Amino acid sequence: MKTTELKVLIVEDEMIFARQLESWLKRKVAQVFISTNSENGSFHISQERPDIIFLDNQLPGINGIDVIEFYKEKAPDSVLVLMSSVFTLEEISQALKNGADYVLNKKNEKESGLNSILQASVRSKATGSPFWKLMEFIAPEKSNSSKEIVILEDEEMFSFQLSMALNNLPSQKKHTIYRFSHTSEFEQHCKKNGLPEVLFLDYSLEDGTGLDALKYLNKQSKDCKTIVISSTIDVDMALTLNLEGVSEFIVKDENWQESIRECAANLRL
Repeated sequence: MKTTELKVLIVEDEMIFARQLESWLKRKVAQVFISTNSENGSFHISQERPDIIFLDNQLPGINGIDVIEFYKEKAPDSVLVLMSSVFTLEEISQALKNGADYVLNKKNEKESGLNSILQASVRSKATGSPFWKLMEFIAPEKSNSSKEIVILEDEEMFSFQLSMALNNLPSQKKHTIYRFSHTSEFEQHCKKNGLPEVLFLDYSLEDGTGLDALKYLNKQSKDCKTIVISSTIDVDMALTLNLEGVSEFIVKDENWQESIRECAANLRL
């Protein structure tokens, strides 16, 4: 399948935005449908079986986040993108739990981000891999305020959730985000592109190379800010890793979104 064969449904009551998105999509995909409420959206899903559904979170009488499960039951093979002008990290987490494949910030999403959604949808259908494994978080333009961020994490769904959280920070800044699951991939990336400005590192990688990533960074430069993420972090581990140059620690618990928000504020992300 090519992007020009995709069918797309937009469920959005803000018609100026809906028409702008429709106009852009018509140059890329086969068909575009617009619904202004959740009920009409359900009708189009039943009739057209769209490949991608762009669902607004603020619809008349209901939040989009509350119809995600219903839409995904009707069209389990569709990629569902929840849209909003403002997302909290908790909403992002809940949207993913309900079955959304991606969340899109209407204020700062650019053409490159929309193109990534189309490309990931096509690749997902071609390979059978989940959409979230294929979605790339690449900033459309490098500005003085944007940073290159690498996530080195082998729990892929958490890596994806963290990417979306960083992509929807209150600052509205667009950062370039790369995701890797092995230290060898991270080192190859650094050799080709240079060191990132920020690294979110799962110290407890299954292949046991979390410490290797820190040692590699220390040989190269101290300029990369490293944040360790782990299910458990004890005092001895924290002291040891701090000596290795770790800036902050985040525990993967029910409050990790708040920890990310505080960490991002400290790093001025």
